[in-house]
Parts: sequence; structure tokens; C-alpha cells
Amino acid sequence: MEFPIVDIEHLDDPQCQLDIANHIARASQTWGFLLLKNHPIPQQDVGDMFSLARQFFLDESEAAKSPWPVNTDSIGYSRALSDRYKDDKASMWFAGKAGFLAHNLPALPPFWHTYTAQIDDFKQKCHQLIMKLLVCFAIAMDLPDRDFFAKAHSEDIGNGNVLRMICYPARTQAPLDTTTRMSSHSDSGSVTLLFQTCAGLEVESPSGAWVPAPCLPGHILVNLGDALAFWSGRRLKATRHRVSFATVPHDRERLSMAYFAKAAPETVLQPLRSGADDEPMREYKANGLTIQPGITVGEYSRLIMESIYGAPVEPNAQEPRSPTAASAA
Repeated sequence: MEFPIVDIEHLDDPQCQLDIANHIARASQTWGFLLLKNHPIPQQDVGDMFSLARQFFLDESEAAKSPWPVNTDSIGYSRALSDRYKDDKASMWFAGKAGFLAHNLPALPPFWHTYTAQIDDFKQKCHQLIMKLLVCFAIAMDLPDRDFFAKAHSEDIGNGNVLRMICYPARTQAPLDTTTRMSSHSDSGSVTLLFQTCAGLEVESPSGAWVPAPCLPGHILVNLGDALAFWSGRRLKATRHRVSFATVPHDRERLSMAYFAKAAPETVLQPLRSGADDEPMREYKANGLTIQPGITVGEYSRLIMESIYGAPVEPNAQEPRSPTAASAA
């Protein structure tokens, strides 16, 4: 079965929308992954974001990054090998609605202080695309309200929508305390947009085999998260994926960017039923966790963060930790 690629050039055309929505939904039901072709996010914007990411990860010293760890607002820097799985990747997190970063500069490494408007603009374009995809899911599922999923994902609700820049660093020697670049997992939220500079990600195919995710110029890789899969009554699929040293060796660098969209924290996840005779879903298991109907998106997000990072986030303090404190933590 070939990896799905969906052309969305005419997604806004009412005469084409249903057909495109069905293609997106079929890919999401079988693979949980798809590539978007002819999407509306300018390639120049994507390139500019990668240029900033490259400067930050490769040119800035660790001392200019580590004192600003990820806080409770999901803003800040996470160094490589710092999570419970010891994944060999570093990341920079940008959460919040437009203007939130500019009003929280103390939470950001100084490098980013002059780029908050540019980041907000890129995030907004990602969010607009997410909203179109959420409408497609509702249309393909024949829900009475085409905005059923979308209206729970308003950009100005909560801080669940996060742009994360990710760097898999090149090293002269493989780390001794890790066995992977990114551990096998499924995403926890609703929809993820992944921008790639090169291949390296593997996904679990419908047959259960691990296969390379394509990396095509000008395309966006899309995958669904467990919250949406659970909410849809498993009519949509969240798929495990990973990055290993076999696909990204220790001496090779890889940059990517992921925009993670989540519903508002107070959104209650009650699995949809496809018909009156459909057996209601009583639980959903993913990433070692079991969730049940009635859990909120915020509660589920906290469970996920605790399972991956323990207690990694810093309080929303106005001053960064000193380098000494950061290294001792």
C-alpha cells in the first residue's frame, strides 16, 4: 500500500471539497499519516523558519539556550538527552496565541526576542491549515456540524498549539546513554504538521511494518494524535512513529519543525459513535496510558507530559535559571 499523498490545491473550492475531504479521511483512517501537496503555506516562510532554527541550534552555545528550559506555558528550550527516554534530540518550544511570546520574552532565549512576530505569523498560517483539515474530517465523517472539531481548536483558546523546532545533532561519537533519536510513540493531540529538511522519520504502516516516511520538497507531512482518534471513536487513526540511529546516524544532523494542534484544555473527550448500534468505546490505550470517556484535553496533556518528562517544566518565572542551576537539575 503506497504512502498517501493528497493534493489540496482546490480545497477551498466547494465543488472539490468533499472529494478532497474523503481522500484526507481515508488516509487518516488507514495510515494516520499523509503528505499534503500544494498546501497554502509559502515555501519561503518554511525556509525562513528553518534558517532561524539552524542559527539557533548550531550557532548558539548551550549556555545561551539551557538557562531557558520549557516552562508551564510550553515555551523554552529542551536540551538533547533530557527526557525520560534519553532521546538524542534538542527542541525549542513556542506556544500561545498571537502576541503571547512578545509578552513573555523572559521565558525565551535572547536569540528569539526579535523574531516573535515572525514566529507568530508562521504559527497562524499553520493553524489556518489545521482548521481546514478539521473541517475535512467532520465532512468526511458526515457529522451534522462541519465545524464540530474545528470550533474546539480556536487559536485564542488555551496554549495547546505549539510550534516545536527540533534538532537531531551530529556527534563525533554515539551517545552512551541512549538507544534512539526519538522513541516510538503516537502524538497525543489532534493534528500535527511536520516540516522536514531530510528524511529520517519512520512510521508504522497499516501492515504493522516500519517504513520510511517520504520527504518531498514543498510537501507537509501530517499525522493525527490520540485525542482526535479517541474523540472520533477510532474512525480516525493515531499512528506510532520514530527516528532511530539507523535512519539518522549519530554523525548526521537533521532539522525538523512540528506544529502540534490540540483542542482547548476544557474540551471533554467523549468518543463519537458511528450509529445507534455502535458499541460505545470504554477506554483507549496509547503510549502506556489508558484514557476513558470524559477526560478533558488538559488532563490528558498533563498525563502525557508527566509520562515523558516527569516534572520537566519550570514554573512560569520571570527570570531564567542560571547556567549553574540548569546544569545541576
